[in-house]
Amino acid sequence: MTPEIDFKYSYVYDGIFRNSIELINILKKINKKYPSSIEIINFMNELKRVWYKEGSEILERISSVSGLKWSREKITCYIVGFCKPMSDPLTIKACRDITHGVDILTHELIHSLQSEVSDKKWSRWIKYLDSKYPNDSRTTKDHIFLNAVHMAIYLEFFGADRFERDLDNSREFYDYKRAWNIVQNEGHYEIINKFRKIIEN
Repeated sequence: MTPEIDFKYSYVYDGIFRNSIELINILKKINKKYPSSIEIINFMNELKRVWYKEGSEILERISSVSGLKWSREKITCYIVGFCKPMSDPLTIKACRDITHGVDILTHELIHSLQSEVSDKKWSRWIKYLDSKYPNDSRTTKDHIFLNAVHMAIYLEFFGADRFERDLDNSREFYDYKRAWNIVQNEGHYEIINKFRKIIEN
């Protein structure tokens, strides 16, 4: 089973981000305006159109590569004007480039699936990472398996350019960059296979 992604714009929910003093200051620093409701809805409709063409295959491949099963029939994805994307509630920002929106959504969906791993099994994985990478942050460790799965999706569906863009975008955030470096050094399928072996019992 692969879940249906229900794209939703909520004026009330978007207003939390639109009226955030912190986000207002961030946008001011980078000389950007918060998108209008119409701009957000237009992005959402375009993302919906693109996702309905390729989304089911992406969801199926995330599951088959990771060895994890989707448990929900429907996942609501909220679209807002600007935010740090998150998996719960699944929320992404309106992007100028629709392919970037697809990549952000894919990342957060892998987070969502990863969160369904039992605490006991996930603890075994983290224990392994703690012994192998004792000096790395929890954020880095939480993204190693995720990035390995996402790299498989990038290379199988979209090619190396989309992966390289994600890598470039992570360069200013050490923990995320470090996770990608580990995936590149170890090999994404090697990490996935190790994860599956550790949690299989």
